Amino acid sequence: MEAFGDEVRVLTIGKNKHSYWDGENKCWYIRSNFPSLYKDSYASFALNDRILDEVLQWKPDVIHSQSEFFSFLFASKVSKKLNIPIVHTCHTDFVSYSIHFTKFVKVWNFFAQFVVPFLIRRASRVICSSDKIYNLIKSYRIKKPIDRIMIGLDLEKFSKEISSEERKSIREGFGLKDDDIAFVSICRLSKEKSVDQVLSLFSNLDIPSSKLIFIGGGEERENLEREVEALKLKDKVVFGGEVPGSEVWKYYKIGEIYIGASLSETQCLSYVEAMASGMPLLVKDDPVLKGYLINDRNGIIYNSLDDFVLKAEILSSSPELRQKLGSEAKKSVLRFSLSIFGEKLKKSFDIAKGGRKNG
Repeated sequence: MEAFGDEVRVLTIGKNKHSYWDGENKCWYIRSNFPSLYKDSYASFALNDRILDEVLQWKPDVIHSQSEFFSFLFASKVSKKLNIPIVHTCHTDFVSYSIHFTKFVKVWNFFAQFVVPFLIRRASRVICSSDKIYNLIKSYRIKKPIDRIMIGLDLEKFSKEISSEERKSIREGFGLKDDDIAFVSICRLSKEKSVDQVLSLFSNLDIPSSKLIFIGGGEERENLEREVEALKLKDKVVFGGEVPGSEVWKYYKIGEIYIGASLSETQCLSYVEAMASGMPLLVKDDPVLKGYLINDRNGIIYNSLDDFVLKAEILSSSPELRQKLGSEAKKSVLRFSLSIFGEKLKKSFDIAKGGRKNG
């Protein structure tokens, strides 16, 4: 949006007990004053915090909200005070997150199915990034205009080539040999990402040269490490941990196959990153893949354990097939560029601003 001449600032919930302005990143952090719902989540009801006065003094023209819970409350307050529209992007299928609240599943699902739609109705327009989210929004019986805008990424960053020396160095750091076939998973190690399923699937492969690389941190790491011990796979599974955002693109380059089992995805972010990197996908079938992946053309979909094993063995044994899928993947993600994404966002914002009362 800044490329179109707009000034953009972010308001989010911080992990500290005090609010502050980060001038370098143009971001206001509202203090966290509510218990974390799960690890790495932050919540706040500080609706009278002084930092909101700074937001009001800045006088934005439109609000682009990104989360239904907590931060949407602040968006609603600013919207009401300044009489400006909210354009809301739905990212999350909250029912999938009930696995974090196994003792309170019914309560959580109530919030997801009734409170979330109640909040969204305060927005002027709604954006969804996949058919999966579009159908979810329609099930909420939301009558607001809905824009289907698929994600935008810095494709140039992920299409960059890594030097053979650096690639070899990173692989050696993970204990990989030149002829090893590395299955890579880059995501937060959490339950909704089904990382335990990724490990389970991999454990059924009989490919001597195969290795599984997890890149990312999260609350499931300890459980995964224990399972690796139980499966006696310590020599085949590597936990790379969290890496700086500016370095993530390199880790899509170190492996041969990108593996995924999540059914909670709503915008295929890591899948698109892998595709932009020229990495062939081997992922579980899910409605969210529509519009992103064409089976056997720019990636491969599996539906069962046996199906996974068969296709993993085929991919592992065929460098030519991996090259073909990776090449097609790079071509197919060009429509997810930041420029195209920005143009669609700007149109949505302009329509919302033009339709608000009192100018």
